[in-house]
Amino acid sequence: MAVLIPFLMISFLGGVHLFDWDEINFAESAREMLVTGDYLTVRINYLPFWEKPPLFIWMQVISMKLFGINEFAARFPNAVCGIITLSVLFFTGKKLFGETFGYIWVLSFFGSFLPFFIL
Repeated sequence: MAVLIPFLMISFLGGVHLFDWDEINFAESAREMLVTGDYLTVRINYLPFWEKPPLFIWMQVISMKLFGINEFAARFPNAVCGIITLSVLFFTGKKLFGETFGYIWVLSFFGSFLPFFIL
């Protein structure tokens, strides 16, 4: 399970174009940071965009530097955060109620619609 879930979360990231408003604007802000070299100002259409904090956009910038400017790179930080979330759920469930509960907790979270709306 430790290999299967990350594989499922990462393998199809670039298969579909960016379509959500936030997803498109975050990716565009990261691309503009790469183009301008200004990593402190979040911009959309090269105009300052102060509504969103820069931490996630910085994660996308790093991903775009590693994988190129594409859909996979824009979504990769979401997948990493999802994998970290599932790990925290497993280890918390294991510590509080036992290993079986940790697995059940991870599978119920991963199998629900909630992670796909959060991530």
